[in-house]
Amino acid sequence: MKVCIARDLCCGAQACVEVAPEIFWLNDEGFNGLVDVEDATLSISDEQVDQARAGAEACPERALKVTD
Repeated sequence: MKVCIARDLCCGAQACVEVAPEIFWLNDEGFNGLVDVEDATLSISDEQVDQARAGAEACPERALKVTD
């Protein structure tokens, strides 16, 4: 499974980090750290899926998606 971010939608609300700090992090500008990842995706384990989905659902801009 993977978490993907639409870089242009991230507004820096930080809701994802508040809900799932073990998966999401902030960059130096206060945006989701995935905006700095070259392909804008993060592989997650099966154990992290529910937490990643909760973080993605918390995003007010719907910038995050959990995919296969």
